[in-house]
Amino acid sequence: LLLTAVGIAGNPSTADAASASPESGWRSDLDWAALTSKLSTSASLIDTSYDNYKDECFPEFSEPSPTNHALIDQPSGMCLPHLYLGWEMSWPRPSENGHLNQTFNQAYQDILDLINDASTDVESWLADPTNPSLNLPSKVLFPVVASDVVAAVNFAKEHDLEISVKNSGHSYQGASSKKNTLLLNMNRYTHYAPTGITNCDASILGSTV
Repeated sequence: LLLTAVGIAGNPSTADAASASPESGWRSDLDWAALTSKLSTSASLIDTSYDNYKDECFPEFSEPSPTNHALIDQPSGMCLPHLYLGWEMSWPRPSENGHLNQTFNQAYQDILDLINDASTDVESWLADPTNPSLNLPSKVLFPVVASDVVAAVNFAKEHDLEISVKNSGHSYQGASSKKNTLLLNMNRYTHYAPTGITNCDASILGSTV
């Protein structure tokens, strides 16, 4: 699990995730129903948690060759290409300030232990839903059309919320999986092309290249 998870150094059903109340959980003081009322009928706003990440994403990283294709369509929309990306600085050691207090020697030893599969603490860090290093959003919106995005941005602006955006991959700055943000997962967004679908052939390539 450790070496597979490094990457860069009971599952809930889709119906269960989609039916989660948008008025509960993170920032329950806000009128999330007001945002929901402005969304298209196909868009969905759900509450998410560490349990979604653990149940939907962890199993794939125990496979011999984990793939992002098996992760991208998970119901919560939170799975990332590498397991450790769900924690600040891509490392699950508990930290209250994003590992700013971690010494070089400690970080170096962590890396050595990880490479040698010798850390006795990593499994407990990964299994702790209260780990302060967790860097996962608690509210996910799946917009389908442009008006859904506009409604989300306006709502976030009105309530001084930070937005994170996730397409198919992961931002190495952590922008696509940041805690305490409203995550816009674009996986269900309508695909557009300016002139429709065009079949490429030699004559087209010859006239345009």
